[in-house]
Amino acid sequence: MQGKHLPGRHAAVSETQGNSGVFGKVALGLLIAIFVLVVGGAVGVGVYANHIYEGVFPGVSVEGIALDGQTLPGAQNLLDQQLAARVKASTVTITADDEILGTYTREELGVRVHTAEAALKAYAVGREKGFEGWINNAVTLVRTYLGETYQVEPAVSYDEEMLYNVVEELEKVFYRSSSDASYELTDEGVFVTKECNGRKLNGEELRVLLRGTADEVEATWTEIPGQTLDLQAMADEISAEAIPTHYDIASGTVVEGQRGVAVDVEAAQYVMDAAAEGERVRLPAKITVPEITAAELEAVLFRDLLSTAKTNVSGTSARRGNVRLSGEFVNGTILNHGDVFDYNEIVGERTAERGFGEASAYRNGETVQELGGGICQTSSTIYYATLLANLEIVERANHRFYPGYIEFGMDATVSWGGPEFRFRNDTGYPIRIEVIYENSTLTVNIYGTKTDDTYVVMTHEVLSTTEYQTIYQETMELSWGTQKEKQSGYTGYKVVTYRNVYDGEGNLISSELEARSNYLSRDRIILVGINGKPADNSGSVETGGDEPTIPDDNGNEDDAGIIDPDTEKPDWLT
Repeated sequence: MQGKHLPGRHAAVSETQGNSGVFGKVALGLLIAIFVLVVGGAVGVGVYANHIYEGVFPGVSVEGIALDGQTLPGAQNLLDQQLAARVKASTVTITADDEILGTYTREELGVRVHTAEAALKAYAVGREKGFEGWINNAVTLVRTYLGETYQVEPAVSYDEEMLYNVVEELEKVFYRSSSDASYELTDEGVFVTKECNGRKLNGEELRVLLRGTADEVEATWTEIPGQTLDLQAMADEISAEAIPTHYDIASGTVVEGQRGVAVDVEAAQYVMDAAAEGERVRLPAKITVPEITAAELEAVLFRDLLSTAKTNVSGTSARRGNVRLSGEFVNGTILNHGDVFDYNEIVGERTAERGFGEASAYRNGETVQELGGGICQTSSTIYYATLLANLEIVERANHRFYPGYIEFGMDATVSWGGPEFRFRNDTGYPIRIEVIYENSTLTVNIYGTKTDDTYVVMTHEVLSTTEYQTIYQETMELSWGTQKEKQSGYTGYKVVTYRNVYDGEGNLISSELEARSNYLSRDRIILVGINGKPADNSGSVETGGDEPTIPDDNGNEDDAGIIDPDTEKPDWLT
């Protein structure tokens, strides 16, 4: 039993081993064949790639320029042509501060593409060394045939001198120096040029940006601030009070006028805020320019006789002396344009120490003896001359009673402490007052500069008349039958005067009411003596006695030479 089973078991074993060996050998042979084919093919591809294929592998390009199949010289030649054309055609636009500074080609920026190096890099794709390299080359070749691509970036460099020159030129074009705000004062006004901020390109940063690949480059820059203007400080500096060209009385010379300047700072600030950088604007300001230069004034100074007025001087020697003395104080007075003549200020207080004598004057309607009587004739004559010179009257009052030495309404009464007589020189030029007392005649001449041919004629109109009454008063101071005039009588008048301006051909230009004068009436008082009057009132009445007095004035209400127009006419009316 035992012998039967062993052979059978061996046979089974032997059969199984035989089948397995056959299939294993076949499989192994196939694997060996496949391996041989693969390795052989790989080696073949590798040999092809490394020794047989001479061009640039398929799918290899430089900057999109396909070089497959190109030999190394051919690839370089192709790159030389096409990349050079691209460098010349490719542009970069440079902007800064919203301005286009320029557009340059890459070539103008100094771009240099190294085509030989790029061709060599492209040709080296799939050409590694060694056994592993052979395998890699074969794989690369297969992949390229299957559509895989290889992009080679060319080496680029810059001609630094060209790039530097381009940037330097752009810096010059873009550069703007800053300017500080400034002002200019002219006769036309105050002009301010607003500050202007400068700017400067950041050259080094721009060179870095230009080495990139962008088609547009926004250059960075730095602002250079300008100095602003302190308007208040400027206004304080140029502020000036207007002074007209005038005659300096103390030195006797003509002084050049000064321009007046007053700036409205608040309004000026609004103008400056609205102005653009570097803009020249006119500021709100009041500029007063002298109307005439010193040279022009000197040429016409006191050139013309503007007016003449004359009055006859009567009365006591003291009165005539007061008229003469007051005239001497006024004589030679010079008024610049705008100056006000003040009679009391110029003549001064009437005192004995200053040479004034006592003469008849009125006080509260009564005739008294006071220092300075008669000087109202001087003020009245000057007043009449100022009217004829067409000057502006500031203050004037008529006498209490009408004086007979001047026309109705042409008088001007004065007194120390008031009333006043004042007028303003509004001719535009200096005037000089000349007062001459000679042969009992007072003459006032006003010299200045006439700018036209006009002249003035003064007229008056008597609106009403109030006759005086004669009153008789008995007195024991006079003997019976005698009479004496205690107070002369004056007729009252209401008068208006007119200033009539004519042109050189005698045509009336204007006629305006100048003043209203109200001269009061005063009763005549006759004293009648009753001392020793007879009981039966018989006897004759004596007449005569002292002559009636001719009242004088003290610079208050001048009545010297007062006349009754109904019975006697003054010289200027005859």
